[in-house]
Amino acid sequence: MPKTVHISGAVDAFYHALADRLHRAGAMLTDDPNEAEVTVGLGEGASGDVAIVPAHVEHGEASLVVRIHDLLVPEGAIDWSEEIIHEWADWVKDGAEGIHPPDIEARHWVHVRDATDALSLLILSDTDAAVQGVIDMSGRRAWTPKSVLEEMTLLWSRFTNALHHSHTVQSLTENTSPAASSYRPRNSRPDLGPLHDALLKAGGDGWRPLVSMRVALMEVFAHRDEDST
Repeated sequence: MPKTVHISGAVDAFYHALADRLHRAGAMLTDDPNEAEVTVGLGEGASGDVAIVPAHVEHGEASLVVRIHDLLVPEGAIDWSEEIIHEWADWVKDGAEGIHPPDIEARHWVHVRDATDALSLLILSDTDAAVQGVIDMSGRRAWTPKSVLEEMTLLWSRFTNALHHSHTVQSLTENTSPAASSYRPRNSRPDLGPLHDALLKAGGDGWRPLVSMRVALMEVFAHRDEDST
């Protein structure tokens, strides 16, 4: 049977992405928490049956807490870690001149579609498969600021060359994605074992994020272009 779900928190791109994914999974969404079989809280201080928070903030009372590290929302969402990506995209679009936005540690970016696919499975899981406690979510691979900026520069160059019909043999046969090489950061990746096991218990295939960094960055550029028109 489909579940009735109430979501509370800031109504931003992440909220809409999760609501849409739950709806497509068969959930009935309600504005009244008293009518809901499952209550989901988003953002700092979130509480409910399930609380979903950025890893750097505190959460309230919840049976299950999912802490998301380095969430990448191409449309932009307040306080979910991806603001630096949008700053870099604007810098690259402006010709990569002057002082670039500040460097950060390597991050384990996870695309919002991968995140909401997994979250919807956990939220709608059968009672006997419901997971409790605190689990972490992030991408599996770490990306340095340098590799992401190089990838952005390559993608933007190819876009502008196509726009102005200025491609050359070299521009079309450049090396594969600079972000294709993984990096082992000094800070260890969050432990994804509990998330993987929880998704298996809920009837999924475990934690297997599918959206590539290249696709994610192309979507970031597309949305930055929309914002500027």
